[in-house]
This record gives sequence, structure tokens and C-alpha cells, in this order.
Amino acid sequence: MNTKFDGKTRDYIRILSISGIIIVSVAFLFQYIGPIMGFFGKIFNALTPFFIGFFLALILVPLRRIVEKRWLKDVNLKEKSKRKLSVAISVVIFFLVIAVFFMILIPQLVASANTLIASMDGYMKVVEQFISQFDFEGDLGRIVQRVLQSLEQAVTNWTTGQSGIIPRIVDYSVSFVSSIFNFFIGVIIAIYLMIDQEKFRNQVYRVILALFGTSAAKRARYVGKLSEKMFNSFVFGKALDSFVIGIICWICTTILRIPYAPLISFVIGITNMIPVFGPFIGAIPSIFILLIINPTKALVFLVFIVILQQIDGNILGPYILGDSLGLPAIWIMFAIIVGGKLFGVLGMFLGVPVFSVIYYLAKDALHERLGEPNLIEPPKKTE
Repeated sequence: MNTKFDGKTRDYIRILSISGIIIVSVAFLFQYIGPIMGFFGKIFNALTPFFIGFFLALILVPLRRIVEKRWLKDVNLKEKSKRKLSVAISVVIFFLVIAVFFMILIPQLVASANTLIASMDGYMKVVEQFISQFDFEGDLGRIVQRVLQSLEQAVTNWTTGQSGIIPRIVDYSVSFVSSIFNFFIGVIIAIYLMIDQEKFRNQVYRVILALFGTSAAKRARYVGKLSEKMFNSFVFGKALDSFVIGIICWICTTILRIPYAPLISFVIGITNMIPVFGPFIGAIPSIFILLIINPTKALVFLVFIVILQQIDGNILGPYILGDSLGLPAIWIMFAIIVGGKLFGVLGMFLGVPVFSVIYYLAKDALHERLGEPNLIEPPKKTE
């Protein structure tokens, strides 16, 4: 016997069915969350070389374009040969930069870190002697003594303890060495991607066109171009800005006779890659170290870093980056906080360009919803 339902009943049945499927799916997900995350973790690890290759290609494509369109512009070669040569030159420049970095900077960093760790006990004794000059009696004296003991223990754990800086450096070094294979496989993948960039892009476009139609294919092409523009402008601009800031910091701290100038300048330059919060992340531990060694130098460094960050935020940064992202400050902070919470330091760095892409896509959707179908262009870098 066929049972017929009216439209309202069918809607109720459909809603209840969908709700039941969602509830069962969520319950299944929570029950087997461990194995599911482990499965996706294995997939992610297997695809790591491809992620590395895609990221390297994204970084090196602008350099390859400069080599191909400017340096090799008048070279009498076929387009295919010129492309391969430009890719080879880009990869060589990339490895030369890495080699120079390790050859020049790393020994200075290691020497500064070793000296700092070896001298830490002496610095703590100096602090204790300074505090002992004051006449603390009774409960106040016991509180000060406990604070000093806790501070000394924290510094010891940070430098030599199981969770301190040395074991962490060792752990990171082991992880780095274990990732060498993935890195070089990623370099090979990046080379193939850069050589046949147009071919791979057209293949992806044709697949999306065949599966989802013209509108989706055009949208995907636009999203790809927008993502490439955002990542290139942000990564290259911020890297150049941070490099200049690190060099300026090293020169000025050397002139001011700030202890451990190479180490501190390296920290400032690296953390400057993180927008908004980066300067504070790098300055706080540096000031803490200087405060233990020489409070006067800590004050000098604090004044200097405030001036340096004002120059970077108002002059150097806008000159190098321009309005390359066009993202309001509140959304930049949102992207950094959420990205850092989800993916740590890498999330704080990549969260800004990722969210800028999402921001412009949402803006596009809003314009289309309001009857303005033309896709807006992201802001161009000011010259």
C-alpha cells in the first residue's frame, strides 16, 4: 500500500532524517576521533613533500619570472630551454642564500648561545648580590628569597633542563635532519611545478571545468591567482622587511655595545615576520636576558627597539609592503590569534595571507549578493 504525504509532512521527514544522519555522524566522529585523526595524520605525512614542493614553488615563482623575463630576456634560447634555465638559476640562488645563512650567521648564533648559557650562573649570582644589598626582613625577605630561587630554577630549566632550550634545540635539530629527505623531494617537485606551471594550471582548470562547470572553473582560477598574489606579496615583502630590520638591529646593537648582538638581532629579525605581535615576541626574551646581564643595557635596548619598530611600522614596512594585503588591522589580529592557536608560530605567520584570501572571497560574495557580480581586484602594491 502506497502512503502519500503532503508537502509539510515530507519536509518534516526530510528534516528529521538529515538531523538523525548528522547526530549519528557526530557521535561516530567523537567515538573514533583518535583513529580518524591518526589516519589523516598519516595521509598528511605522506603528502608532506608535495606541500613543501608547492610552498617552495610559490616562493620561487616570482624569482623565476624575474630571471626569465629580465635577466634572460635577450638570450637566444627556445622558450622551453629558457624556462628550464631560469628555474635552475632560481634554485641555485635559493640554495646559495641558505648556504650563506648557515656559513655566516649560525656560528655566531651558536657562539652567543654557548656564552650566554655558560655565563648564566654568574649572572644569577650578580642579581642575588644586588638584591642582598637591600635590607629585606621578615616575610618580605622570605618572599624575595623564594622569588630569586624560583627565577634561578626557571632559568636553569630553560637553559639546561629537560624542557629547556638546549634539549629543544636538539629535538628540533633531530626533526630537521629527519626532514631533509622530504625537503629535497619537495625541491624536485617544486622544480617540476615551476617548469610546467601553465600545464599543471590548465590541467586543474580542465578537471574543475569537466566536473563542476564553467562558473566553478572561473572561480577556481580567480582563487588561485588571488592566493598566489597574496602569498607572494606578503612572504616576499615581509621577508625582505624582516631581513632589513635584522641587519639594522645588528648594526645598531653592535654600536651600542649590547651583549649578544647577533643572537638578539636574529631573534628580532625572525619574529618580525609575524605581523603586529612579532616585535613584542622577539623583544621580550631579549630584554629579559639583558636585564639579568646589565639592566642599563636592557633599558637602552628597550628604547632602541621602540624606535626601530616605529621606523618599521611607519616608514620601512609601508615602503616595502605597501598595501599588498589591504586587510583591516582588526582582521590581521584575528588571523594571527586564530592561526597561532590552531597551528602555532607557523599559523601566526601564514594565517594573515590565508585569511586575506578568505576576506576577499567573502567580499566578492557580498558584492554578488548585493547585485554587483564583478569580482573585485585585491589592492596592488604601491611603488
